[in-house]
Amino acid sequence: MSLEEILEEEDLGIEILHPGGLEITRELAELCGINEKSKVLDVACGTGETACFLAETFGCEVVGIDVSPVMIEKAKKKAKMRGLEGRTTFILADAHELPFPDNTFDVVISECTLCLLNKEVALKEMVRVVKPNGCVGIHDVAWRGNAPEKLKLKLKEIEGEEPKTPDEWRRLFEKASLIDVVVLDKSHLIPEWMKEIRKEVGFWGEVKIFLKILRKEGLKGLKNAWESMKIFESPYTGYVIVVGRKPAK
Repeated sequence: MSLEEILEEEDLGIEILHPGGLEITRELAELCGINEKSKVLDVACGTGETACFLAETFGCEVVGIDVSPVMIEKAKKKAKMRGLEGRTTFILADAHELPFPDNTFDVVISECTLCLLNKEVALKEMVRVVKPNGCVGIHDVAWRGNAPEKLKLKLKEIEGEEPKTPDEWRRLFEKASLIDVVVLDKSHLIPEWMKEIRKEVGFWGEVKIFLKILRKEGLKGLKNAWESMKIFESPYTGYVIVVGRKPAK
């Protein structure tokens, strides 16, 4: 059971589900050249926190898509509360089949999600809907050094995640016909993020998560959650920003 699935059923007060918080979002936005004239697509927008932040900070227009109806409703409510309905739109959609014409957006981003998807298909769609000379950017989990194969298989089994090494992320972007690809190592953010999550959730939040996993998946689920945490705390697990540009026609 993923943290996002738990958030759909329990209100734990967590709005950002990735290392680096809104600071890494800002850095990604700046690398992608987002400004007040930009039309941005946020793939797997979650609760809409990033979309609202970008609209408020850069004055851009943001469309968020997510496969979860619960997350889309949360995002719409958040945008309304913050007076951003005119600059944000949230749509229920699959990242593997984006419901937009070719060359629609100036920038397409996705935060800490591509490692859960069919990367080639999702990235191809992101490239398809961005305009020529527009940027596609992500930040996501990356394997560091010579990560043991058993560690990779265990994370895939538990969380369904298949991170790439920094070089593999670069090659994936280049294979998708993106140019001027930049890869930045942000691995130092993971331990900081895990501490922050524990702080935000608090003792009773941890109890709720514990009981939810126990009720849904039993002791095996608790064991998996513990193993997953250990993987993210291991020296083999890192984090990267990756940005590429779609060539001009």
